[in-house]
Amino acid sequence: MRHAAITGASSGVGSEIAARLIGKGWRVFGLGRSRDKLDIVRGELGDMFVPIAVDIRKSQDVSDAFATIAASAARLDLLVNNAAVFKMAAFGECSIADIDAIIDTNLKGTLYCTHAALGLLGRGSRIVNIGSVAGTHGIATQAIYSASKFGVDGFAEALNQELLGRGISITTLCPGGIDTPLWQAEGNPYPGDLSKILQPGDVASLVEYVADLPERVVLKKAILFPSNEWH
Repeated sequence: MRHAAITGASSGVGSEIAARLIGKGWRVFGLGRSRDKLDIVRGELGDMFVPIAVDIRKSQDVSDAFATIAASAARLDLLVNNAAVFKMAAFGECSIADIDAIIDTNLKGTLYCTHAALGLLGRGSRIVNIGSVAGTHGIATQAIYSASKFGVDGFAEALNQELLGRGISITTLCPGGIDTPLWQAEGNPYPGDLSKILQPGDVASLVEYVADLPERVVLKKAILFPSNEWH
């Protein structure tokens, strides 16, 4: 049996990835801030989904969460760093709290989880970071988010080279707009045609593909976006 840990697993892309993997016989440790939401996912996906409530902005909480995983699984075959927060506003209109929330979750949370998972990853294991097109080029009104996602990409670029000798590789997926709670009617309205936006399953399919690649293949980065965008 293969094991995966997925952050932001209580909804959207995270829960869709969990569903796909469980459908193929994986056991999935789903990390998220809300135990209630994780329990709903477990009710839908069954006992192969193991909910772990954790705030990935807190390094000790992350360490404790992965210690819980280690007590239940000798190895992780896949780590998906998916959890993210987003705010669309001119940088000058954002608060220091906005900067902290986005950087602490999207960038530091990814580093914390990867650091904590390293001891559980072995030859053939993979890390998938859910980046963003905003991490491939700057987008106005997304300066903080872009900074966080550029950071995730740079982190993966360097760490990939460190881990290849252990047979572990990292893939950064850079999607455009996805139909998830990240885009809200108030505060973060999607600026394009909602009927053409990516679906969580589009990203989950790529994660499935990466997870099944032979060890000799490194897929460093993939950029995907709906047909009403260009990146």
